[in-house]
Amino acid sequence: MWSIRDSGERLPFTHVQRLEFKDDSSEDGIHRTEIRILPLLEGITSLQHLKITLSLEHDNIYRQFIRTLESLPHLESLSLGCKRFIDGKVIQGILQVCHRLERLSLSFSGSERHATEEDRQEYMDTRAEIERMPEMRLCELSFRSESDLVLENILQPLLELCPRIEKLDLGYSAVNSTIWHLSKLLKENNFPKLRHLVAGGRDREHIQEAFSEALSHFECGLESLIFMDSLSEPVIESLVQYHSCMTKLDITCNISLWTLSDLMAGLPNLRSFKSFIDSDYEDSSEDIPFEKHWKCVDLKNLRLRVDGWDYITTIEHEQKGSRRMLALDYVFAEVAKMTSLQVLILDHQIPNLFLKRNGYLTRLADLKQLRSFDLGGNVCGENVGTEEALWMVKNWPKLLRVYEPQTLVAFREALLRKRPQIEFLYGWGLEVS
Repeated sequence: MWSIRDSGERLPFTHVQRLEFKDDSSEDGIHRTEIRILPLLEGITSLQHLKITLSLEHDNIYRQFIRTLESLPHLESLSLGCKRFIDGKVIQGILQVCHRLERLSLSFSGSERHATEEDRQEYMDTRAEIERMPEMRLCELSFRSESDLVLENILQPLLELCPRIEKLDLGYSAVNSTIWHLSKLLKENNFPKLRHLVAGGRDREHIQEAFSEALSHFECGLESLIFMDSLSEPVIESLVQYHSCMTKLDITCNISLWTLSDLMAGLPNLRSFKSFIDSDYEDSSEDIPFEKHWKCVDLKNLRLRVDGWDYITTIEHEQKGSRRMLALDYVFAEVAKMTSLQVLILDHQIPNLFLKRNGYLTRLADLKQLRSFDLGGNVCGENVGTEEALWMVKNWPKLLRVYEPQTLVAFREALLRKRPQIEFLYGWGLEVS
């Protein structure tokens, strides 16, 4: 373990290509450490990837950081975190030095709650300065901020300087005006190479319309989308109409079973899908979409967290023909057809869902490519045992990883006897990338 306290005036390595620096000291301690570490980085001319968090509200830290960046001729990517709300001129100065980078990740903490009119005018002046900057070489950009001032006066003009962007991560911080600005640039064909997008918004009431409009202006369609919001019907229609080539879709908010079926039927090229499903159908007037069959037959990675199924006390005692049971029947009937699946994660709270008898396990017999499987939470597999383990060995020849609640001794021992290389993991498989 290397420590800056042991380094003296030089680092113990000079040919490193990737470096991450973070410090858990007190605020004053961090400031002193940053003052010491930044000049030392100037000696690593081979550095290509740097991840660092700095107190850029201090002018001496900012100026030294600029000198450090200028001394790294082979730097390709920078991930920079800032702990406080900082002046727009500071951000602009960093962007000017980063014009040659290929990948840039910026995260700015704090908001403009105490910003004065003078601060706001300075940010508007900064926007004008950024608009006059030359184009950047960035192919990947991640930009996070809680400040509307930063988003509107830094991010929006920055996007206009990045025509080579292939991956854009706006996180959950994007405001409505930012998505509309993105839509305008897409319509003007400013991002002909953009294929991967991460987006969401704090202004839920209006973000859907802006995002649906933006989705309609992609020339070739997205390959992957992580959307940090719910999906309105116009957004779903835009996804299906303009992005049928999409191979990866993650939705971090609840969607209905109908929305799930619309996406799985309308995006035939999906290889990976992750979402949260709201399926409390006893109180819903919505029909179950039995006639809507999934067309993404090459799906390899399916991760669903299902809310509403926790009301089922056990599979054996749930009334046959109830709406919840019909919803389960539909989902498992469609999953069973996805014979290319390698990862199946169903985060649920249903006791005995995956029993061989009276459960749904045997419906998945055709998933011969399955490598990772999740049994569910602590109460979900309490009766899973040797019979289920032997069934998995017989029907899932490539299974290598099982997420289970750490209480299934007989199940685990039976599986290990037949397949000693298998790995048992505890926790939620849904969180694994």
